[in-house]
Amino acid sequence: MPLALSFALLCLWAPSAQAADSAFALRPRVNQRYQDVILTTTGTRWRGRVTERGELYRIRLADNSEVVLRKDEIVSVTRELHPAHLHNEQWCARFTPGFEVAFVIADVDGGTRYGFFGELSVARNFGGAFEPEITLAVSPVGPKDGAVNAQLGLGIRYYLQPDKKAKAYTNTQLILFGTRGDLGLRTGPGFMWDLSPGFGLGTHQGVTLLIQDSPEAVAVGYHAGLTAQGRF
Repeated sequence: MPLALSFALLCLWAPSAQAADSAFALRPRVNQRYQDVILTTTGTRWRGRVTERGELYRIRLADNSEVVLRKDEIVSVTRELHPAHLHNEQWCARFTPGFEVAFVIADVDGGTRYGFFGELSVARNFGGAFEPEITLAVSPVGPKDGAVNAQLGLGIRYYLQPDKKAKAYTNTQLILFGTRGDLGLRTGPGFMWDLSPGFGLGTHQGVTLLIQDSPEAVAVGYHAGLTAQGRF
């Protein structure tokens, strides 16, 4: 009887132990935002990705260079969250209030337009510098009738330094649809400061180019805004 009881307890404990171990395993999407850290006997820390283990350890750094270390030089090898709050494999929701001014060339009711400009965006980072997004925008560019001009666009951000908390980037957005029959482009530089893995603040600005057919018009202008973003 004691033997049978022991066997039953072992069967109950084993799945629990496996579940406990798996609870500490990082999901692949989360794992991409971590890096290997090697601490050497001299106190030096090397951060990157360990590509070889054994008597010799190789670690690839952010600039794609490699460092080779002997096993007896190493105190520890750990896995740590990247201090730059990488965007790898994250979804992002952004809100950008700002202003836009443009000169409209039209047969009827042309001239300068200016006013509130706003964007709501959903983006997905697939790892690295490129981050595509879908954007719903509100623009003051259109006839002087007081109606809101809503636009839908597809864009892409390219982060110049994705492995830093302060990330400069370029943004290009194709305007595919609007209540004025809009087609066009917004493009320019921006800057994002990641305050935490899930939240950041930034700015962006640039040129606006629009063609509209309701009524027919061509617009050239400038836009700028402040961005708040959440990542998950």
